[in-house]
Amino acid sequence: MVQEHWKSDILAKEIPNSKENLSIENLLSSPVEISQWSSEGLPLDELSIQNGILTTKSSRWPLCIDPQLQALEWIKNREIKDPGFK
Repeated sequence: MVQEHWKSDILAKEIPNSKENLSIENLLSSPVEISQWSSEGLPLDELSIQNGILTTKSSRWPLCIDPQLQALEWIKNREIKDPGFK
């Protein structure tokens, strides 16, 4: 979707850009944020990072289909810092 739709739309509208290959990770997160997620237990593969972006940036509760329980552990580690978390 990024390469087929967003990039062609950006070029058609003549929006300045400096990246040859656009990536969701670079647009919607930072290396520091991804590093923090990793320290909380999120794997560093592309799909996990995209799911992390959807989980943290969405305005609604995400639906995580998580057969290996990686997202569950990451969310627990992330939210345990919140005093209201049970």
